[in-house]
Amino acid sequence: MPQTARWLFRSDTYFVRVLGLRFRLPALLSPGVMTVSHAEIGEIRFLFSLKVEHPWFGVLIDQTAAFRETVT
Repeated sequence: MPQTARWLFRSDTYFVRVLGLRFRLPALLSPGVMTVSHAEIGEIRFLFSLKVEHPWFGVLIDQTAAFRETVT
């Protein structure tokens, strides 16, 4: 199936908020690199993917789901 549009987001920095203050989470405590993607696969269908990879523990989450947009 040809993909008509796609976007990709990668994040390797996490923050925690304590008493209204925002602190960067140290790399040692981070769950790793998170990658989120969205790809259109038809007129009203799209794929959503989420992957979290830790440098020591490998892939923690790897999930892909197909969705159909509801038309009202």
